[in-house]
Amino acid sequence: MKNNTLKLFAGLVAFLMIAAMADTNYAQRRARRTGYTKQQVEQLLERIEERTDAFSNQLNKSLDRSRLDGTNAEDNIAERVSELENATDELRREYDHNDTRGENKPEARKILNTATEVNRIMNRRNFSRQSENTWISLRAELNTLARIFSLPAVGAKSYRFEQVRNTVPARRNTIIKGYTQQQVEQLLERIEERTDAFSTQLNKSLDRSRLDGSRAEDNIAERASELENSTDELRREFDHNDTRGENRPEAEKVLISATNIDRLMKRRNFGGQTESTWAMLRTELNLLAKLYALQAVGSRSYR
Repeated sequence: MKNNTLKLFAGLVAFLMIAAMADTNYAQRRARRTGYTKQQVEQLLERIEERTDAFSNQLNKSLDRSRLDGTNAEDNIAERVSELENATDELRREYDHNDTRGENKPEARKILNTATEVNRIMNRRNFSRQSENTWISLRAELNTLARIFSLPAVGAKSYRFEQVRNTVPARRNTIIKGYTQQQVEQLLERIEERTDAFSTQLNKSLDRSRLDGSRAEDNIAERASELENSTDELRREFDHNDTRGENRPEAEKVLISATNIDRLMKRRNFGGQTESTWAMLRTELNLLAKLYALQAVGSRSYR
């Protein structure tokens, strides 16, 4: 009986070793076939994520200095870039939990579809040279991603009629057109997190400035605190309601507070990191405005 048990155990160990070797061989064959190892793909995704964030910051600054500032066109462009940021974050997050067998091809295609929309915008309009150069570098990385997943390059006609938002199944019917409850909840979560990060960075910037200890510092900090409180309130109320527009007053309150901050940011210099975080946060806030059919951050209607 003991000998039989030992033989069974030995057989099981041998089977597991063979299975592990087979899996390793498959991964190696996959790496040779694409020309990239899993580590190299992860490094590529990291570069794409970082360059997407940098591109978003530079483009937002370019828009602020253009005649599009405060227009619907600016909001639409910022929304496309925000979708690209979210898509790259999603692929990076999902790839960390999967292997190199192609489970992430749908997420990669979603990135390339969104990048194609951004590419059309970049081809139609003139932005700052820094924005355009960063986009060229980012597009080259995205085309490498396309090759790895055997997908068409950025700008291919096959992406022309795809709708990014429809790739996410609806959890519940919503009258906020084109967005599910889950997507709105995720947007509110990002707004809350970026508001907290912005407030922290702004306070550090104020502490290092000549405004430290002044009444002006207190007023600016108070405006930032009002924005934090209003975003917390909207997130809290939305968790207990549905997506039928009950939270429009809370959303408008957020945008009024954000407009007060936006005017401060345009009048003073707070440092690159603070300004970059604000640019990303304002993009998300303008998407919130669009969801609730409200004016964008900075609108005169909030004066």
